[in-house]
Amino acid sequence: MGLAAAATTHKWMILGKPPKFSIKNPHNLFGKTLVFCSPNSPTHFNSLLCIRVNSVHSKSPSIRTHHPIQELLLLLAFSLTLLCFRLLSNALLPDFPLHWQRFIAFSRKAEAQTKSYPKHLWQAIVAYEDRRFFRHFGIDPVGIGRAVLSFSARGGGSTITQQLVKNTFLKNERTFSRKILEMVLALVLERTMSKQRILSSYVCKIYWGHGINGIESASKFYFGKHPSLLSLAESAMLTGLIPAPELRSPLRDHTSGKTFQARVLKRMVQVGFLDIEMALLTVRQPLHLHLSREEHADGLSVELGVGEKNRQNEEGTESTWDSERESKIREVCEEMERWALKVRLRST
Repeated sequence: MGLAAAATTHKWMILGKPPKFSIKNPHNLFGKTLVFCSPNSPTHFNSLLCIRVNSVHSKSPSIRTHHPIQELLLLLAFSLTLLCFRLLSNALLPDFPLHWQRFIAFSRKAEAQTKSYPKHLWQAIVAYEDRRFFRHFGIDPVGIGRAVLSFSARGGGSTITQQLVKNTFLKNERTFSRKILEMVLALVLERTMSKQRILSSYVCKIYWGHGINGIESASKFYFGKHPSLLSLAESAMLTGLIPAPELRSPLRDHTSGKTFQARVLKRMVQVGFLDIEMALLTVRQPLHLHLSREEHADGLSVELGVGEKNRQNEEGTESTWDSERESKIREVCEEMERWALKVRLRST
C-alpha cells in the first residue's frame, strides 16, 4: 500500500468517516457530478437514491408554469361572465323567482279556463302571430332570419313564447341583453310546460286595448259574449287587434275591424287552416260589435257590413246611414276577392 493510501485509511480509522470520492465524468450526457460512497457508509443508500432521482428528472421535461397571457385570458373571461350576469339580471323584474311561481300557477288556471274555446280562435291566433308555433322550440330561426334580412324597423321574429316571457318577466327596456334573456327564458319555458298551456297563458294575459287584459274580458267588451261563443268572424277580428290594440280598435275607426279581420283570414288560408271560399264568406258577413263601456251605460252597438243599415244606438238616438263606412268595407271585400282570384290562379 502506498503512503497516500495508508494516510487516507489511517484518517478514516481515526475520524470514523467513510472515504468519499467525486468523479467528474466528461462523457456524462447530463453534466452531473457522480458521488460514490463506501458500501458501509450510512449515506450509501441516500446517494443511490439521489442518483436515481437525478436520472429520472433529467429525462422528464421541466415543470410548466402558467403563462402571463393565459392568466390574463382567464381573468378576462371571468370578468365578462360577471358583466353578462349583471346585464341580464338588470333586464329581469325584481323578485323573479316569485314572479315565476305565480306564473306557473296562473298558467294552470288559464289552461283549464280556455278548454271550451273554439278551435278557430286558436287557429286565427297561431296563423297571425306565430305560424310555426307548434313546430319551433321557443325560438323561430326562420322568423329571426326573415326579420334580419328585411331590416324591419318594427322588429319581428319573436314567437308567442317570447312575447309571453317579455310581458311576464322582463322590463320594457329595448336592449340587446333583454333580447338575449328573452330567448333564454323562452327556451326554458318551452321545456317547462306544454304548447297548449303556453298559448292559453298568452291569450289570457296579453293586452287587448282600452285597459283590457285577457281574451275573456276582450270578448265581453267588444261582442258582449263569452269567448266560447265567438264565431270565426269575431275571432279573426279580435286576433287582428293583438299587434296594436289601441291603434286598431273599432272605437277609433269602425272600418278597421273588417280590415284586420280580412288580414287574419288571409293568413289562415295561407297556413292551411281555412279554405278560400270560407274566408270570402266570412269577410262578407256583417260584423256586429257590442261595445260595453262604463262611460256609456246603454252601451254602443255597431254593425259593420255591406248592403244593410248600420245602427248606432247611443244615448237613445239612431244614426243615419254612413255611406263612407260602407264604401270602405266594400273595398275590403273587393280586395279580398281579388286576392282570392290570384291565389286560385297560382294554384292552377
